[in-house]
Amino acid sequence: MAVWYFGKPRIPLTGLVLSFAALLVPVGTTFWFPESAVDYELLLWLLALVPAFLLAYYRGWTGVAIALLAGMVVLAIVQVIVLLLDVPTNWVFLLCVVAAYISIALCVGLVSEMLHQERARAERLALLDDLTEIPNRRLADLFLEKEFAAAQRGRALAVVLFDLDSFKEYNDSHGHAAGDEALRTFVRVLNSRSRRMDLSARYGGEEFIAILSGGDITAAVDFAESVRKALGKELNGQPAFTVSAGIAEYDPAMASAQDLILAADQALYRAKDEGRDRVQTHVSERPTP
Repeated sequence: MAVWYFGKPRIPLTGLVLSFAALLVPVGTTFWFPESAVDYELLLWLLALVPAFLLAYYRGWTGVAIALLAGMVVLAIVQVIVLLLDVPTNWVFLLCVVAAYISIALCVGLVSEMLHQERARAERLALLDDLTEIPNRRLADLFLEKEFAAAQRGRALAVVLFDLDSFKEYNDSHGHAAGDEALRTFVRVLNSRSRRMDLSARYGGEEFIAILSGGDITAAVDFAESVRKALGKELNGQPAFTVSAGIAEYDPAMASAQDLILAADQALYRAKDEGRDRVQTHVSERPTP
């Protein structure tokens, strides 16, 4: 199954350059306008926190660590040069700057890391199914749109729709807890047969989709049959249930990804009508030349 990472946002280059330019303001003031900056030196050195705020926003603790390292290196270099030039140094002030810089940067990092964790949690809830912990319909649709665009450029694409047979009756007979376990069992089978480059997702109540990136109709049939046959071996004493599957592959006549889904859905209905526990492929209705 395809692995999706909800990464932290990319750092804009312009913001990165400007933030580190802010770090140079107190440095330049120290050397070029030392007398004018005496009354505002603490405030000027607090500009060195700008990179910490930026990197914390985009990278959490990692960003803060980089900003702290850069700030301490710059401050150390400045103080070495100041000592070499025999410029009077207020060591109490310097310690206050260091303490303030470290304290504020750590606080910013703590808050930022909490926000990143909440963001990752919200993305997980939005794109993964709670019960089965696999991608949900929203993520499947996003993935399919991307793959459909690639198919329009010549790449193979096939979709398999699975539906657990007579699942309402199964729930009524064995209870919702057994129904939930049946869904999880099917997901284990589905995941064990899915390639990392593909995406398998829960598409509805008892309906699942497998999007086979670069897969043709033959590969899709082999995949669907392997899932169907493996399901019986995975039950391990659970009440028996079966699955039907409908398959469609990309056709240049299809205008959108939803046309591909509709074709697979029609094949799934045929599998149900012909007795369930079987795999059917979509038959194109275009006339043969």
